[in-house]
Amino acid sequence: MTTQISVETLSPITHNQIPVITTELLAQLYGTEPVRIRQNHHENKVRFVEGKHFFKVVGNDLKELRVALNYSQNLISPKTRSLILWTERGAARHAKMLETDQAWDVFEKLEDCYFSQCEKNTDNQEKKPNGLSAKEADSLVWLWDYANRSQALFRELYPALKLIQSGYSGICHDYGYEFSYIIGRARGVLINHMRDIDINEPDGPTNLLAWERLKNKELPPSLHRY
Repeated sequence: MTTQISVETLSPITHNQIPVITTELLAQLYGTEPVRIRQNHHENKVRFVEGKHFFKVVGNDLKELRVALNYSQNLISPKTRSLILWTERGAARHAKMLETDQAWDVFEKLEDCYFSQCEKNTDNQEKKPNGLSAKEADSLVWLWDYANRSQALFRELYPALKLIQSGYSGICHDYGYEFSYIIGRARGVLINHMRDIDINEPDGPTNLLAWERLKNKELPPSLHRY
């Protein structure tokens, strides 16, 4: 009998300190078969970059991973000679290729509950003096805020561009879904720096709402006012 899994019950897997997921787990969560994931990868090799969308684990790295996952739901067969581990950007590519409601819904949960482990790890890192003034930090917060809302806008635009078969739909998808990891890492770093900043400094925050959005990982009330 196949054990039912959900994003919320996944045991975390990391490679090079980056959250990743196996082909089998991704297929089960997306409601498809592992062979479909492999076929999509094989037929679109030029769109998958090793180190960005996936990692290929072999040799001693595979042995160590097999031992580490021995008591989890991510068991690796002794016959396996290599293993593909998908990053957040790779999982986004596969959701796009499957183009099902289940795949997109699950990817959003993976984005929020699984791949966001990178932000938690950043929060737990040793704090070091940052040397940033309130004004400098304010500029970076603004940059994060615009990146976060731009990503959301690309996500809103993608279905419409795909519907009219626009040549920009592919890049719109990539900008909307493949940079969450970087935006999340940036948020974690900025939150660490914000702890040591006096917002009452001269030339401090020019828009505290942007700082609040960073803290709460929120978007503005309406994306259509920009």
